[in-house]
Amino acid sequence: MIELLKKIESFIRGAVFVAFLVMIVAVLVQVVARTFMDQAPLWTEEASRVSLLFIMSLGVGASFLTGDLVNVDLALMLMPPSLRRLFDLFSTLLVSIFSFMLVPGAWEFTVSGSWQTSPILGVQMQYVFVSMLIFSVLLGVFGIVKFIRILKQVPVSQPTIH
Repeated sequence: MIELLKKIESFIRGAVFVAFLVMIVAVLVQVVARTFMDQAPLWTEEASRVSLLFIMSLGVGASFLTGDLVNVDLALMLMPPSLRRLFDLFSTLLVSIFSFMLVPGAWEFTVSGSWQTSPILGVQMQYVFVSMLIFSVLLGVFGIVKFIRILKQVPVSQPTIH
């Protein structure tokens, strides 16, 4: 199970890297074109938006698992470790439940894109909308993994004071 998670995480990191490259190239082309041309290519804006969606949808689960998501945890810092662990368990469980509740709606949203195409790239929107399904599933799955790690008392990233 741990080996499978590592492979999934490695694949996700690679996919996020590719999406970042696409976004960097699109934005760079747009900036250069706006500087030296009368009008920037239209595809650059749409490509950067789509790549940003995939960066977010692919990265959220792994970020939740490692504690890299931005959160307000001042109250957690003041709690004793046992109470902090209880709150971590509860919030992680709620995030997972909520994420899995989003899956049916995300699936319907994805399917609705089969009869739409993006205006500039000409891509069927279901390939763009699937990012919401990926977001929901990965956040739910990695939330369960984090929940199990907290239950087994495997060290999970804790908030730090900066």
